[in-house]
Amino acid sequence: MTQNEFYESIPGWISKPKESWNHITLMAFFCHKYEEKNGVKFRLVKWRGSPGLGKESRDFAKLFKLLAPEDYSNFSKNKKDEIKHSLMIKISNYVSWMFDYKFRSGEKSVTGTGLFLLPSMINEFERMYSSMLKRHKEEASIDALASWCREAYPAALRSHQIGSVEELAILEKYIGTYSLAADEPEVAIINKAKQLGIIK
Repeated sequence: MTQNEFYESIPGWISKPKESWNHITLMAFFCHKYEEKNGVKFRLVKWRGSPGLGKESRDFAKLFKLLAPEDYSNFSKNKKDEIKHSLMIKISNYVSWMFDYKFRSGEKSVTGTGLFLLPSMINEFERMYSSMLKRHKEEASIDALASWCREAYPAALRSHQIGSVEELAILEKYIGTYSLAADEPEVAIINKAKQLGIIK
């Protein structure tokens, strides 16, 4: 395969579901983001006739190993597939974060794949990604709570806001202030929120 053939293959590879991605697809995604950001193709360090033999794909293979659980090799095939899928999503987000957020403007820019292996970059991204996952989980749980409330207590939804942890805290104070009985809708909503893990 020539470099031109590799670049022609990129759109097809990165459009596939993340379950099928590997370190070569991650490299292809990196090249796609680089061209999208800079308007020129990324110049690969040394082309060896296959995208899997170069420095860039090896960097993404190293990154996968860095982010995978230490005992990854001991897991069952199904568990490995689950972790791999999760890591492909995470690493593709890492690549996007680097281009679209970390170096979106200013003098500095993404100049190579070695940047992704720097502990300082990994740690900064990990903090942001963990916060994002927590926020998404919280939003999904609040959506589930709202859906449940629409079915069970539609009138309570017209009287109270439950779209955030802060609003649920206000509802909990309301229950205490007015000493609501255990069978009141507001109490049921708070109990459901606790059951879903939205509040403690």
